[in-house]
Amino acid sequence: MNQSVVDSPQRQMALDPTQSFIVSAPAGSGKTGLITQRVLRLLCSVENPEEILSITFTRKAAGEMSSRIHSALQAAAYEPRPDNEYEAQTWDIAAQAVERNNQLGWNLLEMPGRLRIQTIDGFCRYIASQFALETKLGALPEPSEQPAVHYELAARNLLQRIEEDGEVGEQLAVLLAHTGNDTARCERLLADILGKREQWLPLIFDAKGNQQYFQQVIDQIIGETLLTLQDALLPIAGELIYLADFAANHIPTDKPSPITELAGITELPDISLEGIQQWKILLSMLVTGKNEPRKQVTKNNGFPADQKDAKQQMGVLLEWCRNHPDIHELILNALYLPESNINQSQQLMLDALSCLLRHLAAELETVFKQHDQCDYPAITLAALEAIEPSPEDESISDITLRLDYQLRHILVDEFQDTSGAQIKLLEHLIAGWQPDDGRTLFLVGDAMQSLYGFRNANVGLFINAQRHPIGPVQCTPLALSCNFRSQKGVIDWVNDTFSEAFPAVPDISRGAVPYSASEAFKASGADPAVSFQGFCGDDYQQAEAEYIAKTCRELCDNQPGESIAILVRGRGHLKSIVPALREAKLKWQAIDITPLASRMPVIDMLSITRALLSPADKIPWLALLRAPFCGLDTADLLTISNSTFDSANNSAGTKRGDAILAQLERLSNSENCHQAYKQLSDHGQSALQRVVPLLLTAWKNRSRNSLRETVEQLWVELGGPATLNGSADLSDVRSYLDLLENWQIAGSLTDWTGFQQAVEKLYAAPSGDSCSESKNENKTDNSGQTVIQLMTIHKSKGLEFDHVILPGLARSSGSDSKPLLRWCQHIDEHNQMTLMMAPLGAHDEEDDSVYSYLKHEDAFKTRLENTRVLYVAATRAIRKLYLSASLKAAKKQGWQAPGKGTLLAPIWKTVESGIDDQTYPVYLGPEEDKSDAVTIKLQHIRRLPAQFEPQTASQGSMLTGSEEIAIAAENQVDENLSTRARLLGTVLHRTLKQIANEGVAKWTAQRISQLPTAWAAQLKEQGILASTAELDSLSNAIQLMLEDPKGQWILHRHDQAQCEQALGYYQPEQNRAGTSVIDRTFVDGGLRWIIDYKFSKPAADESQKQFIDRQTNAYQGQLRHYANLYKGLQDNQVRCALYFPHIPMFIEVDAE
Repeated sequence: MNQSVVDSPQRQMALDPTQSFIVSAPAGSGKTGLITQRVLRLLCSVENPEEILSITFTRKAAGEMSSRIHSALQAAAYEPRPDNEYEAQTWDIAAQAVERNNQLGWNLLEMPGRLRIQTIDGFCRYIASQFALETKLGALPEPSEQPAVHYELAARNLLQRIEEDGEVGEQLAVLLAHTGNDTARCERLLADILGKREQWLPLIFDAKGNQQYFQQVIDQIIGETLLTLQDALLPIAGELIYLADFAANHIPTDKPSPITELAGITELPDISLEGIQQWKILLSMLVTGKNEPRKQVTKNNGFPADQKDAKQQMGVLLEWCRNHPDIHELILNALYLPESNINQSQQLMLDALSCLLRHLAAELETVFKQHDQCDYPAITLAALEAIEPSPEDESISDITLRLDYQLRHILVDEFQDTSGAQIKLLEHLIAGWQPDDGRTLFLVGDAMQSLYGFRNANVGLFINAQRHPIGPVQCTPLALSCNFRSQKGVIDWVNDTFSEAFPAVPDISRGAVPYSASEAFKASGADPAVSFQGFCGDDYQQAEAEYIAKTCRELCDNQPGESIAILVRGRGHLKSIVPALREAKLKWQAIDITPLASRMPVIDMLSITRALLSPADKIPWLALLRAPFCGLDTADLLTISNSTFDSANNSAGTKRGDAILAQLERLSNSENCHQAYKQLSDHGQSALQRVVPLLLTAWKNRSRNSLRETVEQLWVELGGPATLNGSADLSDVRSYLDLLENWQIAGSLTDWTGFQQAVEKLYAAPSGDSCSESKNENKTDNSGQTVIQLMTIHKSKGLEFDHVILPGLARSSGSDSKPLLRWCQHIDEHNQMTLMMAPLGAHDEEDDSVYSYLKHEDAFKTRLENTRVLYVAATRAIRKLYLSASLKAAKKQGWQAPGKGTLLAPIWKTVESGIDDQTYPVYLGPEEDKSDAVTIKLQHIRRLPAQFEPQTASQGSMLTGSEEIAIAAENQVDENLSTRARLLGTVLHRTLKQIANEGVAKWTAQRISQLPTAWAAQLKEQGILASTAELDSLSNAIQLMLEDPKGQWILHRHDQAQCEQALGYYQPEQNRAGTSVIDRTFVDGGLRWIIDYKFSKPAADESQKQFIDRQTNAYQGQLRHYANLYKGLQDNQVRCALYFPHIPMFIEVDAE
């Protein structure tokens, strides 16, 4: 490897297939490439590729790893050795793997699925399914997309057992009394805790009657914390003791203070529970009431103005503390330590939870079985249950013998995001391994990039695995340091800034990770690599948004083709930025940013759905009438809502408060034009004449169709499609309707709250202002304009961009929630684990000191994770990093420090220094206008014309042609094929897609000759035993197409090329929606070509012209449908053709 790569020895060592390693791989260090090389090296030594298991945490990461390995094997098989030294090394290892593949007949190139690369959830599911008969869940159903709904139902079911005789009823009474008999709060607390039950369920059994154990743990933590603090204070201990005694004797008599208790102190307090109170009084001399470092003392602190020497001496001591920020953190740790033993009330609550939480988990299992669903914790727990040896099978020491293949090598990517339950699963999996038996464990991750604490990740486990064995396997620690991503200027800034932001000392229990510096592979750029822009004033959000839009515009104009990303901590942080980008006419794409429930078309659909479900609910009916397809103004809505009648036909009149639907029916059918009807605006009268019959018809016919069909049909008839702004809106409506279809039961919704929650968890399609066809990695759209990527920092993990913008760094996030139970597993220096638990305090009491201590610990862990989140964001930048935040001026001078919960807090020292030396500018905006003037903004009502009639013809890009075309596309001749013929066509389709994606040049005669083996295996999985003649026919089709110039042209690399591209469509006139799959499409010479593969041949007595006419007539409607889909998406002229590989023959079809 190139000598400029400073960590070459470590990288070479990591490829030793006989050793186990845990590798620290910082951002940009080529982690995936190293794993790829390791897997390739292992392939050279195993008997079957299934002996290697690679585990990662996301589908995207698993897909990338699989692609990298497969691409390396293909390159070694079909391409020459590259000149680049690193690529050449990968090629050499892959070439050896290909040779072994050929020797043992693995057919990996044709059957890459033999490489076992899985997500951790996928692997847990695989384990649980292998032992389905041995677990409570049996065969695992699909994970629920909305598990919170099931959590709430399980909590509700448990609380309904309050009247039961026995332990459950008794303990529920304890719980309800503890929470003030607030059933709703109790249900919420129980439901919230279920999502983490894989953490507490194995621990809760130890809670009951274990007061003595918990007290021993508290004593241990107090002793360790105070001992560490005592050692840190030794340089000033003598002075501190003297000054404490001095202050205690000089406190004013009219200002009582706990400091007086320190009178006569001669040594530091005892490092035990007995001494904790005195420690806290002593430390209060060093911090303010807000626990900030103290800067000065007064007479009220025991330092009168006339005692200048003591006051000066105390000032020097305080300055020393301020110059040692690690001391301040140790002081805070001590101040939050528990002050007393666990009281009887708290222990009774722990006893109650020990009983109830087990029953709560059982209730959830019942709910899941009733709905044939589960969640990811259930999968993890089932896998743990399945793989943990039971007393009956103690003789089986190696659990892997019971799997399909014996595992010999396990690789875990992103190991820093592992949870305790997943570590336990891994330990059980390798429990039977023996030292030097040839089996290896390879763990890769970066503790500095652990940011999934909310998903139960525990970064302390990574630190622990570097020091101690996992099961019987001790992994050798390796550390990479070369960064291949960012230029040197970015790396230098990151090193300088984060070396101070990260904690100096590791702490396994708290997840404290020291910083590891990186070395840049790339040289520095000409311009500053990092900039910061501060904003001060009441218009800071707008000013920041305009600054970001201006920056993006300058980058797009001056550095075209370079990627730009705006990364935010929370989706709400883009509220001001997106309009500014739109105003600047910039292209942008936001993935999983806008909640589906916030999009107006979906809000309208929710109103329609709710209205059809509940005629008595005024709000959705009024919202429906306000929607653009009705467009009534507020005056008309008020008139309808308050309307009453007294007609000859109805002398009693309609009482105010009757269902809106009944009032609408009377209004629209009134022959005498009631006074209320005359009060409506002209638009309101006309609109009601149009929409009320539609609403009445939908209401009367609602039980005849599914709820989805009823809602969709009414939306179409009202003119819903005409109110959409583009394909993104249509995609959102489809997503909503698909979700509605999954939730509906017998034409209704039995759980409206659950359905609403499901809608809220979905995200809208990219806006029409964005480049909807581009992927995250794409820098430009089809026209060459830069597409700015908008995403959360968590979503950006694993990606890189030339320019990264991080706005809103001074914003706080997170909630100060109080869970029913807090717990912490403490690991000491000897790898001994202890448990501390505390329940939420009673409703009429303050939380006890143990619960408060655990809350402080959780907050500290969150702050540590904030630093890691910012590190991840900063290291996405290749060329330049742009930071911005709102600032507040201090009362005297300078700037207020940002809140501890912000991303700016960890790097504030660097930023403040840059502001002081004028490296970083600050925008000073206007102060808030305190006048009473009120600005009235005129609002435009967006609505359809009162006499609107839904069109029956196609409408631009969203509608895809006439009914006949759609029907022709759906009723293809191929549907008459037998299942056998269809499956044969499917494997041929897959192969043509693979050839097109990889390139024709890689498909040699030797490789084509190996295809029948792979085809036979694929067909066998589908229950088809292919004959030799059938496999020969498929091979002949491939060979003919590759020899045919037109076939080569179709498979050649083109602009915007896609295979099996799925495009959705919708015909409002027939309420028809669906998805069409196009075999092959690309742009060549400015023309958009659509190719549809067909596998027919001319009949024995059929001429070529007759065959062409027959095929053209059969598929012309289908191709015309495809063409209409594309005409609405792009400006290129569209041409269509059929291609018959078995002949071969190319037939262009007129699709106009």
